[in-house]
Amino acid sequence: MNKIYLIALGLSLSIISCKPSASSGHEGHDHDGHDHGEVTAETHDEHESQTLSLYNPETELFAEFHPLVAGQVSEFLTHLTRLDSYKPYAEGKLTVSLIKDGKGIRNTVEAPASLGIFTPSLKPKAAGLYTLVFEIESQFGKERFVAKNIEVYANEEQAEEALETQHKENQIKFLKEQAWKIDFGTEKVAYGIFNKVIKTTGELIASSNSEIRISAQSSGIIRMPSSDIVNGKTVKKGEAIFFISGQGLSDNSLTSRFINARSDYEKTSADFKRAQALRADQIISEKEFNEAKSNFEKAEVNYQLISRDYSTKGIKVSSPATGYICKVFVNEGEYVEKGQIIGIVDRDSKLILKADLYQKHLTQLSKIHSANFKLPYRDEIYNTTELKGKLIAYGRDIHEEDYTTPVYFEINKIPELFMGSYVDVYLQSESTRKVLSISKSAVLEDQSVFFVFVQTDGESYEKRFVTIGADNGKEIEITSGLKAGERVVSKGVYFVKLASLAGTLPAHNHNH
Repeated sequence: MNKIYLIALGLSLSIISCKPSASSGHEGHDHDGHDHGEVTAETHDEHESQTLSLYNPETELFAEFHPLVAGQVSEFLTHLTRLDSYKPYAEGKLTVSLIKDGKGIRNTVEAPASLGIFTPSLKPKAAGLYTLVFEIESQFGKERFVAKNIEVYANEEQAEEALETQHKENQIKFLKEQAWKIDFGTEKVAYGIFNKVIKTTGELIASSNSEIRISAQSSGIIRMPSSDIVNGKTVKKGEAIFFISGQGLSDNSLTSRFINARSDYEKTSADFKRAQALRADQIISEKEFNEAKSNFEKAEVNYQLISRDYSTKGIKVSSPATGYICKVFVNEGEYVEKGQIIGIVDRDSKLILKADLYQKHLTQLSKIHSANFKLPYRDEIYNTTELKGKLIAYGRDIHEEDYTTPVYFEINKIPELFMGSYVDVYLQSESTRKVLSISKSAVLEDQSVFFVFVQTDGESYEKRFVTIGADNGKEIEITSGLKAGERVVSKGVYFVKLASLAGTLPAHNHNH
């Protein structure tokens, strides 16, 4: 799919001393008339380069290059990162173009010089303001990034003078090569719909539609087919999980039933064959023939039913569904009566999230529609809607012990969710409002003061204090400290915090 993105260089973040123009802001058109997205730019003056950070919804492009000077070659150290995984591009072709008045120069590299890093170069002919275009072809399709008002300087002295005025203090350096090796991620600060949230606790319990109780078909002695018939064992439909034997009992009814059924089947089969021959010779009546046929069919069905589950070990008790054994009520050698519940098999498909709603929130009960929940030992937040869940019921009375009433959601079961787990629950009601919010994982706290790390450039971050509002377990409202369109670190936040504590780092250098 061909994706075209035009990114204009923001005035407040420009490092190239552009002259103001009608097209130098965050809205405008390139020479092809395409709308542009976002861009930030900073200076890495320790090695005399300028940078561009450009984004589309799927990709981050971060380029470092020596300021463009007429008649000199500048190499573009271009880092390409897939935002959903924050991993580098392993392949692809990159073309960089410098355009003015519909004319320009370009250079293409057919593959990255190292993982995620492409190194095209350009040699501008004349000074002036240009449009810089990056075009990528990869397994993800075609993408295009455009930055306007890129200045080409007449000589090295002008370039150096421009760089000297753009140094920023208190920047935290965290290289792309570092970020690519860990679970890292950034996200764009944006306004979104925020539901009213009720924080509480809950439990994951079994779904009545998921559990199947197994009863003994006959009285007898329990025999286990193997030693691993225990809670949690995975079973398939039709697999033997118990045998019921009559061996050793004074009334061995199981064996007697099998022997009698087989005897009846053999006798009625012989009678029916004889009746067929006699009927052909018109020796017996039609009534006598039909009676012999009916007796045979009944005996056949009875014998098939008994012999299907009968073995030398006894009557086989099979799993009624594919799933796992969640309860075993009997032991090897134990006597059971016909109809007695001996085990439970769970289809392993559904769970119930039971949330405890406190009395003070009862007025919101009818407005609750979904919930986020979190296991105490995991950072991941689960959502009932994402798990194909639905609200199925809520309590009609208050428990005297804790003054709560239950709210029940049925959800699809996934491997990391276990029945019996206690969870933190964030009930969501229909009351909504539009707020500025980010992932809760992006916010750190230090002595009741909250802060985030804002990405100011591809490899530069700043610590920003924020004021928070409500949170739903997954997202958190930001009431001050951030603006829509900024980017914050949402994964790997503690690695950036460690980098901020490391103090001044050695000169920034990439090895290729």
